[in-house]
Amino acid sequence: MNRFSQQDLDEIDQLWRSVPADHVWTGWSASGAEPEEIWLYRTRAHWRKFPLRKTDNGFALFDERGRPVADAETLSDLLRAVESIPGLADSAAQENGD
Repeated sequence: MNRFSQQDLDEIDQLWRSVPADHVWTGWSASGAEPEEIWLYRTRAHWRKFPLRKTDNGFALFDERGRPVADAETLSDLLRAVESIPGLADSAAQENGD
């Protein structure tokens, strides 16, 4: 499995700090200096965890059962891919009581 570099971690941190406070992706975490997997969290109400893995061609995001959710060459592209998943923003709004 590919490992995330410190530069990758810095980019992830910058990217997720740049999204609005009510964005569907509310946080991330990792363990170790060069982790093989990072966890992205969806909505503070439920804290669903999505594993992010680095691939030979970029990045891939999976659900809790290991099914692919999105992939992209760059982290910015991955964020756009996630934001374009139909119904994701709607379900986040329902979870937040909107």
